[in-house]
Amino acid sequence: MRSGRIIHRLLFLLLAIAAVSPLFVQARKSSWEDDARRRKAAYIYIEAISAFMDENYNLYGQLLDRAYNLDPDDPELIMRMGEWKLLTAANDSAAVEDGFRMMFDGYRQKPADYYDGNQLINLTANYRRWDDQLKAAEIMARQFPDRNEVQLQLGRTYLVRAMLGDTTYRNRAIDIFSSLEDRVGKSPQLSDLKIRAYAVARDTVAIIRELGNLNAASPDDPYTAMAVGQIFESLELPDSALHYYDRACRLDSTNGNAILLRARFFQTQGDSITFENEALKAIKSPDLEFESKVKFIVNYINTYSADSAGQARIDNLFETLLDVNSGEADVYRLYAEYLYRTGKSAEAAEQLNYVVSLEPSERNNWLFLAQAQATAGDYNAAADALGEGSKVFPNDLTFILPEAVYRSLGGNDSLAIDLLESYPDSTITDPDTRSQFMTHLGDLYYKAKRRSDAFKAYEDALTANPFNYMAMNNVAYYYAETDTLLDKAESYAKRVVRHEPDNTTYLDTYAWVLYKKGDYEEARQQIDKTIKQLEFDNSIDSIDASISDMADGPASIPADSSEMTDAENPTELAGSVDLYDHAGDIYYRCGNINRAVEYWTKALDRKPGPEDSERIKEKIKHRKIIENAP
Repeated sequence: MRSGRIIHRLLFLLLAIAAVSPLFVQARKSSWEDDARRRKAAYIYIEAISAFMDENYNLYGQLLDRAYNLDPDDPELIMRMGEWKLLTAANDSAAVEDGFRMMFDGYRQKPADYYDGNQLINLTANYRRWDDQLKAAEIMARQFPDRNEVQLQLGRTYLVRAMLGDTTYRNRAIDIFSSLEDRVGKSPQLSDLKIRAYAVARDTVAIIRELGNLNAASPDDPYTAMAVGQIFESLELPDSALHYYDRACRLDSTNGNAILLRARFFQTQGDSITFENEALKAIKSPDLEFESKVKFIVNYINTYSADSAGQARIDNLFETLLDVNSGEADVYRLYAEYLYRTGKSAEAAEQLNYVVSLEPSERNNWLFLAQAQATAGDYNAAADALGEGSKVFPNDLTFILPEAVYRSLGGNDSLAIDLLESYPDSTITDPDTRSQFMTHLGDLYYKAKRRSDAFKAYEDALTANPFNYMAMNNVAYYYAETDTLLDKAESYAKRVVRHEPDNTTYLDTYAWVLYKKGDYEEARQQIDKTIKQLEFDNSIDSIDASISDMADGPASIPADSSEMTDAENPTELAGSVDLYDHAGDIYYRCGNINRAVEYWTKALDRKPGPEDSERIKEKIKHRKIIENAP
């Protein structure tokens, strides 16, 4: 429907003006009742236009239908009603047929309407109704014989017919294109169309003759030489293609498009050495525009980044580009993106430090720098980068919230809490943003063992947004950990799992709440569901990773480091320490000691911290839960 909106806006403005005067001209005499009915239809149609301009498409359709039923003979209403049927037909073939019938009925009554003729041609092309397109194009061509674009459309329509197998239209298409050349002169566009027509008959001689004529008409134009070269390349005549690419580069040695086409030609011919030499030559050229150099780099990355030798050459290209175009933030940023994609996060951060120094007012530069540093494991550097960015964008939560998270991950919980506590949270008017802010603060409070503050922050988060499932999950888990408000914890956990039944973190929380309430059998069922879902997720991640390995080109940069999956960290075992520790405890309480030890062992395999490690080792050693253990 968006395309319909764009197509109609200007038309509807004009119609709204025209509707003030007699909108629907009738040739025949009519009664007063007929005139009144048509006036009412005109008024309703104006209301329909208004509804459309307000993007109320349902109302537009209803009003249009009423106007049409009042005056079904008016060609404008017939056209619009047919058009509306097409735009809302979906897969209803009967509606499509009816829509085109109505559009042609209306258009034949007012063939001088240039807009409607074009609209009909576009719609017939969209629906691949080539017979209908031919009818519409021929009506327009008879109505507007002096308009070049109308004649061009007719020629294109004839060409489509010829390409679909009706070769009788081939010469008609060529005649129209030749006639247009007599009017406007030779051009690559018209020559390309003529060549397509010659190709229908496999007339290679005529194609080469046409290319020669095109070049003779503009012998000093590098763009014409490029166009001729591309056509020769498509005909699999590489020697001729290279001749014209060389000619284009001689005509304009600083033309980035010509140089890029020539270099890519060597690439497609499998001559990687020449391609690399051409790329280096282009990048070193002080006359070549910067944008063209960047195109070379991007093309080179897409071609050669998969192998280690290619990566070394890419590094060399970037270093060369930086030597020639020092001070260009775009180069450093592009290099950083490439390094990040290839797993070199620390090196990417180094390049991004140059970027933020050159463009400190670009918000995403700071965020990308912090992301690269965090991915490299340097959380303190990531927090510092966001702190510097906050000086440029003061009181911007886009910087403050992740800075607090990174401060905490870097081991400085008190500084993270101070950062959020010093923020004027009363200024946060958006409920979702306030809820996220309080959730972060609650996480930090609980980690700092300020449990009452944590629970209050979580409840504030849920007051601001009762559908903040992350806050709901966290507070439910921490209620369970502290044996506090277990009924409320169960209520929250149930809601969260109902919302995301496949989320293993949420399922684990629910199982742990049930365990704390003493519902061991129900807890066992939930933890089994959690582990089963985890194994399924892990198998899907492995498949996705395999597909990604086979894909061409570098992977896209994730929005933030939290999007890294287990598949991207193959040394990391799926599932958390807590999940398997919980599973072991639950199975122990259900009397299955062997399974409990199996799960505790899996928890230990996931390398818990020193305190948890000792606690789990004791459970494995004694094959039981150690009461009152820390």
